[in-house]
Amino acid sequence: MHATDRWEMQPAVGCEINTLDRNELVVTIEEAIRRGRMEDPGTRDPMGLLRGLGLLVQGDQLSCAAVALFCQDDQSIPAFPQFNLRVARFKGTTRDEFLDNRQYSGNAFALMRRAERFLIDWMPVAGKVVPGQMARIDTPALPVEAVREALANAFVHRDYASAAGSVSVALYDDRLEVISPGELHFGLTPEMLYQPHESRPWNPWIARVFHRRGIIETWGRGTLKIASLMQAAGLPVPTLQERTESVVMTFVLPHHLGEVRNVGVNVGVNVGVNGLLAHIQANPGQRAGEMAVTFAVTQRTIERWLKQLKAQALIEFKGAPKTGGYHRIPGKEATEKDGDTD
Repeated sequence: MHATDRWEMQPAVGCEINTLDRNELVVTIEEAIRRGRMEDPGTRDPMGLLRGLGLLVQGDQLSCAAVALFCQDDQSIPAFPQFNLRVARFKGTTRDEFLDNRQYSGNAFALMRRAERFLIDWMPVAGKVVPGQMARIDTPALPVEAVREALANAFVHRDYASAAGSVSVALYDDRLEVISPGELHFGLTPEMLYQPHESRPWNPWIARVFHRRGIIETWGRGTLKIASLMQAAGLPVPTLQERTESVVMTFVLPHHLGEVRNVGVNVGVNVGVNGLLAHIQANPGQRAGEMAVTFAVTQRTIERWLKQLKAQALIEFKGAPKTGGYHRIPGKEATEKDGDTD
């Protein structure tokens, strides 16, 4: 029944257009236009915009997806208690004592921003003084883009049918947990999500709007992108597990591993060809220059790693010399030979 009778497709009984945040809706449309992910509809009338996004049902009735995406921020809707976010900073490595504990209601975009704001306030930061510069460079303990992708996945793929569930962010001394209500579906397992897989979003209407807004890039690559970003930073790939009817992604904080992060120094030693292989798998079609920017190493270093991967028959270059890019060939893992940077 998932194809024709999903929660997001149901009419949001009792919700009218004044339930929605019109500004959030307009911002979504304009961002989609800017990114080339939809044509300008020529109107900013809320009902017309929702119709264009395919979020109306039974004529002009708001769908549950429309309310989940665009309801007023910081205003609870009695019929939808699941439009909720819980964030907490725990003291130590258990849930025995809070340092901070907050709860918010609102639309998925606003809740995601609140989760990001909470992590900005509490996430450990590594500092580095660059010779010849007066300012210190501060870098979050975890790659911002990887955490953002995890949050987006939690809001896009969660089970909204459960009125008791909410996306939760739990930060401990040693780890960060992003918790999404619901289970994995369509036969997917945590292990499969870190391998190339087809996109089967549980809430495709909501996923489509997140994609148009530019928050998720390409369906089916979210977990691969997270793995690539973490490996590029020299950090372990987060674990995924199903726990008490929820999907939990756990990031280990680097200071717990006894690591001293000196950003930009010895990146090649920490990452090397294995990290590059994971990056190519998650971002097919990129060229050496683009990857050099991502890994903060010279193009010569990237080209040496690419040479090793090609020698092991793990990657191939597809397309014309000026427009093509590198792609992963399914097979064995890379063997690290020389991780030094230039």
